[in-house]
Amino acid sequence: MENVDIDSLREMLASQDPCLRRDACERVEEGRLGQFVPALTEALRDGDPGVREAALNALSSIGGPEVADAMVPLLRDSSAAIRNIGIEILELLGQDASSAIATLLKDSDQDVVKFAIDIISNTRNDGFLSLLYPLIRHENPNVRASAAVCLGKLRDQESVPELLNALEDPEEWVKFSAIEGLGLMQDRRALQPLMRMTETDSGLIKEAAIDAVAKMASAVDASAVLQKLEPMVRKGKDFSTGAIVELLEKVFSAGSDFRPGPEFRKTYFAFLTRNFGEETDRAGQLKAIRGLSLLKLPEALDCIFSYIEEQNDIDEETEALLVDSIVSVSGRRFLPALKEKVDKGGKSLKLTVKALGEMKAVAAVPVLKELVSKVGKNELREVVAALEAIGSTSSIEVLYDFLEGPDGHTRKVAARALASLAGPAAVTRLFDAVRKESYRDVMEEITDSLALIPADSVRKGFTSLLEDPNEQMREMGARGLGLIGDEKALDALKAAARDRCPGVRKAAYKSMARLGLPFAIDVLIEGLADDSDEVKLSVLKGLNGWSGEKIKSALVRSLKDRNIWVRYHSVLLLGELGEHDIEGLIIEKLIKDEAPVKAAAARALERLGATGAIGALEQFVNHPDPSVRGAVESAIETLRC
Repeated sequence: MENVDIDSLREMLASQDPCLRRDACERVEEGRLGQFVPALTEALRDGDPGVREAALNALSSIGGPEVADAMVPLLRDSSAAIRNIGIEILELLGQDASSAIATLLKDSDQDVVKFAIDIISNTRNDGFLSLLYPLIRHENPNVRASAAVCLGKLRDQESVPELLNALEDPEEWVKFSAIEGLGLMQDRRALQPLMRMTETDSGLIKEAAIDAVAKMASAVDASAVLQKLEPMVRKGKDFSTGAIVELLEKVFSAGSDFRPGPEFRKTYFAFLTRNFGEETDRAGQLKAIRGLSLLKLPEALDCIFSYIEEQNDIDEETEALLVDSIVSVSGRRFLPALKEKVDKGGKSLKLTVKALGEMKAVAAVPVLKELVSKVGKNELREVVAALEAIGSTSSIEVLYDFLEGPDGHTRKVAARALASLAGPAAVTRLFDAVRKESYRDVMEEITDSLALIPADSVRKGFTSLLEDPNEQMREMGARGLGLIGDEKALDALKAAARDRCPGVRKAAYKSMARLGLPFAIDVLIEGLADDSDEVKLSVLKGLNGWSGEKIKSALVRSLKDRNIWVRYHSVLLLGELGEHDIEGLIIEKLIKDEAPVKAAAARALERLGATGAIGALEQFVNHPDPSVRGAVESAIETLRC
């Protein structure tokens, strides 16, 4: 930073105005002025939070051992806020703080030593290992505990013996921290010592030990651990649900050879179902449901349904877990309990129906069909989705019924499902549905679904619709032919482009543009001379991405169109063509046309890189229309670069 007035900055830092003090800190940060480290350190105590933050940022930016040394006294401050700021800056300084932190680890103030360990934990700096090892035997239990966790976070394998020794510490909190450190290390040397602690200790220590064991156990280890715990679980001893579920996930994983017997499943089923009492929170119950899904006992359905019925709202992630759990415990069978839940309804109905779709339960189709007259629109849509997933002959017949049902969205979903499942066999009935449909969005969805079916009967059907006396049917015919996307549709679309109805012509031109066939250009640009503004605008939107001399000439002619929005889109498209010989025409539109076209012209000139237009653009920097001003300012800025 040039021409820094040091005295002025000192005056600003001493000002009564917090804005000036903050600005001074920011200028010091910009210049990385190390001589201000003492003043910035004092500014960390400023009464204004903005000044404190600016001072913190400046010190972190300046960096270096000097800043680190300046932070050391803050760790002894009586204010927790000041201590935390000092710790934060030391963490941000990284290697620059190494010398200061090494000194802090030997400090006579035991709280300061703990702060230093916490900084190492948070920064994962393994350069202090040799200094940390002795601290796990420090006289202060808080220091020993922090050192144990820190060593675990650093994941140095040579730390394992030190952490194993700490398991014998007389202070429970240190033992707990050593277990946490070993859990982070996930070193198998700790497995047996931790297993012994699950048998001999109680309370938090036992909980921590089983959590750590679950983290480091392999599939083989997990089966041994669960079998060892099984007698204690059967007697009612309590363990961490999360840890037990993590172990179950390992023993039931693809790589495991463990084949649990009925007693094993019943024991852990009983353990997990204890989580559905009044005192267990929602997260604990979801963990239990994950475990129950692994045990695959149908009796777990009661717990799953009970959980669902008690919830007011279920997010997508939880919903997916619950559906998977229903499928798993049901063994992909349409059990009586599932039929009962479908018949009974309630909050569980939606997820049960989803599960039936996931398990492709053909036996459930008659029951799903009966729901048509019993459920609301949202549930009915899930029924259609489930029938599509099942994909059986019987489900297809039910989908045909839904295609004529009262709910528009259900008709949409049924059409998509039938196009996917029945294919060519559904063509006739889907065209009948198009003709009968009264809602345009549903009509379009059925048309789009038909276009996905690879059959010549689909093309013939759309071509036939072009002769229908109903103009909406002719629109659907033109729409569908464009979606089929081959050359055979072009002749029929050319004929549709001469239809008496603007809507049909619009759909025909849009479809021809979508086909992207070079020999359709002549017909497409004819649409720019259509009597309907809507048709012309549709053609212009369809021409986005097209290029060539014929396109350029047609767009130039459209610059004289009576409709402002036709001129607007024509200017934008000319800008996209990237041809500089039309810059003069665009400048003319900038100068003479209405505000929206002026804005489009400015954007087009910017796109073209028309540096010669800067003078013309400067005439409109104060234009009253904000869209014009914004486009002109952007263009000038770009063109001057």
